[in-house]
Amino acid sequence: MRREVNYDEVFDAQQQFRIILDSMSRPGKINQMPQMDIEPPAGINNASVLIGFALLNADVSFFVAGDNSAAITPYIALNTTAQPKSINDADFIFMDGLDDEALIAEAKTGTLSYPEESATIIISVDEISEDVLTGSVKLILKGPGVETKMQVGLSGLNPEILNAVKEQNLEFPLGIDVILVDKDNSIVCIPRSNRFVVELNEAKLIK
Repeated sequence: MRREVNYDEVFDAQQQFRIILDSMSRPGKINQMPQMDIEPPAGINNASVLIGFALLNADVSFFVAGDNSAAITPYIALNTTAQPKSINDADFIFMDGLDDEALIAEAKTGTLSYPEESATIIISVDEISEDVLTGSVKLILKGPGVETKMQVGLSGLNPEILNAVKEQNLEFPLGIDVILVDKDNSIVCIPRSNRFVVELNEAKLIK
């Protein structure tokens, strides 16, 4: 477990928060998180960690899915002071793009009185691209913040995860926000207000 002494909790966090905010307000826009000298445990990429550093604090909670959660959870807690909780109660959920889509149904979606009490899910994938590569998933985004539509290619993603997100977001303003990141520090966001479509690269629609 390592305390990241090279990370500036004010300057770096503010810079990265602005990137996240721009990505969330412009769904489908691919931004880049900065390269930083950090050493997270195996099983979580640098971009996911930087998002956690920017968004988590002592007032929020988080959950880490996957086999390496026992190492990742104390690392995030040490560097953010956020509290680990069960997936049902967590404000932020870290998961891999090939995890079971059933995890999405366990995330909290807020209430009509307090829709902001929903979860944000940070999903690590292999690659985010403007091109839809062979074997990847095509994500088409429409709605607020998108002039007409945006298209993104995602490699290393179980498409049923996004289908599960769509199910959770049917009753807007209830729902969950999604932040996708890849191994090269690219980031793209899907706010709960977005009515996106998921397709295979062969253009076979996934319901």
